[in-house]
Amino acid sequence: MKKQELDTPFVLIDLDRTERNIAAMQAIADAAGVALRPHAKTHKLPVLAHKQLQAGAVGLTVAKLGEAEVLAEGGIRDLFIAYPIVGRQKIERLIRLSKQVNVTTAVDSWESASAIAQAAAEAGTTIGALVEIDCGFGRVGLPPDDAALALAERIAQLPGIELRGVSTFGGHSYGAEEEGSLRRIGEEEGSCAVEIAKRMAELGIPAVTVSCGSTPSARYAAGVSGVTEIRPGTYIFGDLMQVAIGSHALEHCALTVKVTVVSRPEAHRAVIDAGTKLFTSDGADSPIGTGRGYAVNRPGITVAWLTEEHGMLELDEAEQDRLKIGDTLEIVPVHCCAVMNMVDEVAAVRGDQVEAIWQVQGRGKSR
Repeated sequence: MKKQELDTPFVLIDLDRTERNIAAMQAIADAAGVALRPHAKTHKLPVLAHKQLQAGAVGLTVAKLGEAEVLAEGGIRDLFIAYPIVGRQKIERLIRLSKQVNVTTAVDSWESASAIAQAAAEAGTTIGALVEIDCGFGRVGLPPDDAALALAERIAQLPGIELRGVSTFGGHSYGAEEEGSLRRIGEEEGSCAVEIAKRMAELGIPAVTVSCGSTPSARYAAGVSGVTEIRPGTYIFGDLMQVAIGSHALEHCALTVKVTVVSRPEAHRAVIDAGTKLFTSDGADSPIGTGRGYAVNRPGITVAWLTEEHGMLELDEAEQDRLKIGDTLEIVPVHCCAVMNMVDEVAAVRGDQVEAIWQVQGRGKSR
């Protein structure tokens, strides 16, 4: 089948660009001498997780237990859950998962760590743990001070849980306005994690894993001596959010949404068959002045605004004469991770040829 035959809206994954992006990030990790543990929240697909492993990744990262269970079922055997696991039901699922795969989870509280440890010890299994450090984003994670060390000391004494090191996430790198700022945030992220790991070692607590990452900061955090792994996710596809901060090139963006023009109510205006229920409202407008998306090779089209099922396009003079009802476009979204969570299936394409239709197994796995 040719991609032109696909109904719309349909999410397309360009395999050549995806494989190029996988190889490029693996090369960054290899050159820095660190492990790559990509975040699967972006693609939610075991088939792409296996491509990342085949290229050299050591395992995968997920946000939620549901994503971990999907990857485990898909044959992925080393997983890091970069999210606090809290509550009896989730801990029971974590214990079951630990009997299938090597699993590590982030912890930033005694309540979470001690409950996991007790359940694991009773079940005769061991859960890996990384103490989560907040390096400046202000989300989860303890400040890089004595409180983090005190938690590490307490966790190290627990049966059923194996303290393997520290993790952090420089999410504020998404707010960087230029390359120098991005580099500074990435290096600070790495240094923050390394410093806590060193202080843990001084207390006799091994910190074998020092894990950092986000697509914008990963390449810079990787260069900090003592960092052992990076966890970028969005790099596999890229999107306008990454283009805006200079961590991805527009020509390497691998995920597009094929849409159809369904209305031309005015000369300067057109409407497509996808809105916020596909593109979502996440993220800021395109940095290249094309609004809520970029119509590939059609810079005269601006994705001006969206409602649930409609996308409103503003057209320059050339496009007013060119674009017609029934025409199809491919649009690079603002945030590819959010788009992947909106669809049941995607088309894997190489050139114009559809090589496969993939079910998005990790879609909606938010528990």
